Amino acid sequence: MPKRDTLAKLMLSPLKVMVISIIISLVCYLILSTIWGFEINTFGLSISMIIPALISYPMSYLLIRYYKKIEIQKDELQRLNEINNRLISIIAHDIKSPISGVYGILDLIELETFSKEELSYYIHDLSGTVDNLLNFLDDILQWSKAQIENKKIEPELFNTQKVWTQVLALYHHNIESKKINLVANNLEQPIYADQGSYSFVTRNILHNAIKFTPKNGSILIDLTKKGDRTITTIEDNGVGITEEKLNKILFSKEWVTTVGTNDEKGTGFGLKAATKYIEIMNGKLQIESVPGKGTKVIIDLPGSVAD
Repeated sequence: MPKRDTLAKLMLSPLKVMVISIIISLVCYLILSTIWGFEINTFGLSISMIIPALISYPMSYLLIRYYKKIEIQKDELQRLNEINNRLISIIAHDIKSPISGVYGILDLIELETFSKEELSYYIHDLSGTVDNLLNFLDDILQWSKAQIENKKIEPELFNTQKVWTQVLALYHHNIESKKINLVANNLEQPIYADQGSYSFVTRNILHNAIKFTPKNGSILIDLTKKGDRTITTIEDNGVGITEEKLNKILFSKEWVTTVGTNDEKGTGFGLKAATKYIEIMNGKLQIESVPGKGTKVIIDLPGSVAD
């Protein structure tokens, strides 16, 4: 790889290639003239300079254009692959869990072991869940389309209440099935960020909190204003994670498989992507975790439009 990088830097300048070609040609001319006893003259020196200049400059220019085209294609393929991974993460985490909740309700209805009032309650609950899921899918499709079209993340000033209402509705049944005591404070806060990206980040972090919190555990969601910043805190009393494994999830190129308290599967990709989006939105991510005691995730983002 280092040799390839050096060659790439060299190829970035046709002028450098031409100068090197001329020097090599002149050296060869002088050496051959000395060996064969030719007289070194102006014509020979001129030919030794003109021919390599005429050949090397256009050839290196064409090669550079080709090399840059390959690099652009490589970057685009890498970008599309990252988007594909994000979409897989969304399908695996953000969509699968709510659908599992729908299946749970349908299983209860199928048992037919409750009264008409209870049936009415569950059908109403099911209707609300499906409605939330459809709204969520619509938002995801719009956000994913923007990612594929490589549109720049455009921050806007919005209220976090809508995002959190949708996120909590999506994971309502997952929280209930584990009998998790969830406390949410101050969800209505101004924030200056990309709404789709903020939703992606909070969904992934809350999903992890649910996944690694045991039955009858607790999760705290708290939003506070600190100067011109908005701080989002998601804290659980779950299994926690070692610093070594956390660093591996965040910084390793490999996908780290992690299993939740109910054998939920995960790869760590969502957390990696969340970290990247927070950085793009001029934010900071802080993770404090103690094995056996729980994890606290702090998202620090602008709370007002930058001057």
